[in-house]
Parts: sequence; C-alpha cells; structure tokens
Amino acid sequence: MPRRTPGTDNRVLRVCRLLNRHRVRYLLAGGVAANLHGSVRATKDVDLLVPPEPRNMARLLAALGELPYGIARELDADDVAKRAITIVGDDPRVDVLTVAWPVTFARAWPRRVVRRIAGVRVPYLGRGDLIASKRTGRASDAADIEQLAPPRPGRRARMRSRRTKSGRQRP
Repeated sequence: MPRRTPGTDNRVLRVCRLLNRHRVRYLLAGGVAANLHGSVRATKDVDLLVPPEPRNMARLLAALGELPYGIARELDADDVAKRAITIVGDDPRVDVLTVAWPVTFARAWPRRVVRRIAGVRVPYLGRGDLIASKRTGRASDAADIEQLAPPRPGRRARMRSRRTKSGRQRP
C-alpha cells in the first residue's frame, strides 16, 4: 500500500488535480500547507492563495465548478478577484484568498514549494510565507506557528532554570 503524505487526502488531491487540469495559478495555504510542512492538525477546508486576476479566477471557478455541488459555477470571476476571501461551500469547502494577511500571491510564488503526491502536482506556500500568513491571532494559527517556527536559542536553558533549590520542577 502506498505511503500517505501527511496533510493530504483525496479531497485535497482532487482539488489540486482539477486546478492543474484547468491551468490555474494557485498555492495551497492554511492548514493543508501547514500539514505539508510537518504541522499536525485537522482541517476541514482547502485554502487557496491565488492572484487577483479575473482570467485566472475564471479558470479557478471553472475547475471548482466540477466539485460535487457545482457552487463555484454561480460565482462571478471579476467579483471574486476583488475580494480578499471567497468561501466556496462545496465538498470540500474551498476558501479562495487573494491575500493571506500580509502575504500576496506575487510575493509567495517565487518561494513556493512544489511536491508531486500520488502523481498530482501540489504547489504550496513556503515555510516563511506560511508562518507570516498565520499571524492572525487565532489560537489554531498560533499553534501552527509554534510547530512550524524553528526553535529559539536559549529555550532549553530557560526550561532548566525552572527547578527549585531542592531540584524539584516548578509548576
């Protein structure tokens, strides 16, 4: 049995396959990208960072229109391109982002990571851009940053200093 890549499942690969077939420029973001970088957490949606270009958005909506409920077929590419976020409530739910906090597609594209998973090309945010996009103040994003950020120097020394004179660990 083939080894499953953490952070992916059939629904993520199905979305990527559709987007690739329609030649959409996109990057996976959010929880799925965090999982691909090694963070471990459940996520129900697929976050996509895309350029706010109507032509690319039209290809994206055509691709997502092939999901089971076809919700994306009801959306207008020009309107979606003007919004920071559009939620496509299909199966799976897809959040279309034209900006992920301070991270834009133009900034993130050159630093993207691309992997081939089960024969599907999967482009996603590089670690630095993903961490920047996670500085939202939400608890789930803070937990992702904790797992994604490299350990800070001196962290171990601070933990050792929490011992009392008798050698017991302080609460």
